[in-house]
Amino acid sequence: MPISTGLWIAIPDSALSEQETKRDKSIMASQIARACSIFRVTRIYIYHDKTSKFTKVDSNLLKILLNFLNTPPYLRKSVYPIMDQLQFSGILNPIIAPHHKPIQELGDIKKGDLRIGLIVQRGGKIYADVGLKDLIIYKGSAKVNTILTLKFMSTYPHLYVIEAVAEDIGSNYWGYKVFESADLTSLIKNHPNTLILFTSRSGVKFGHLENHLLERLRSFQSILIVFGAPRRGLPEILKSEGNDIKSIKFVVNCFPMQGTKTVRLEEAILGTLAITNHIFSRSGKLI
Repeated sequence: MPISTGLWIAIPDSALSEQETKRDKSIMASQIARACSIFRVTRIYIYHDKTSKFTKVDSNLLKILLNFLNTPPYLRKSVYPIMDQLQFSGILNPIIAPHHKPIQELGDIKKGDLRIGLIVQRGGKIYADVGLKDLIIYKGSAKVNTILTLKFMSTYPHLYVIEAVAEDIGSNYWGYKVFESADLTSLIKNHPNTLILFTSRSGVKFGHLENHLLERLRSFQSILIVFGAPRRGLPEILKSEGNDIKSIKFVVNCFPMQGTKTVRLEEAILGTLAITNHIFSRSGKLI
């Protein structure tokens, strides 16, 4: 059976700074979420960009929308109160990933089924809200308001759930998690055993590195693809932190024959992940 590999990306907290309205910023955030979900990204790192001028409102909007879109629709009203950042959430394209389960009849639940759930307390007892008609008995030690992947251990009318483990999910894509990093340098240092790929117009053509990357990928369990800011590339961002991009082993240009002056961040993510997907296909690894 192919070995599973974690596919991660890193984007700047200034990612939405070029969009003028909250509506446009929201749409861009949803495009990023969609691209990551299409290509099975499991972690999105948001690193601080010292080179760009933007408000904290933008970075908060990015983080909230990425998390909101990854949350199954049946849990959103319970997890997210009415808030300004979600003003345009209704017009955003849904992800519809495998962990976004549809509403089911209780009698259709099978032993071993998985659903994302919110741990709640009712009348002194602990339950899980998994988007069904009734709350389900939860047997475990998770705290109230925790969101978990839960596994059904019985069928109707004696339904109860426990916390699922990685083996239960297996090779199924189960969404992404969002993390924040103080800067790009610390993000790199915190992942010494990860294959890190920097994207840059000044990088080596992807085709020239493809076979080498393929060999390297077999030695790593995760790959982190790093993207620059709307106005500043990764060389400038690293320089602002006192580092040189020459210290990065893999700096690639995924659009060597681009027909436009610039490639927007959401476009760069989608295109680069498509190319990376080709590498995973050749390696025989699952993501």
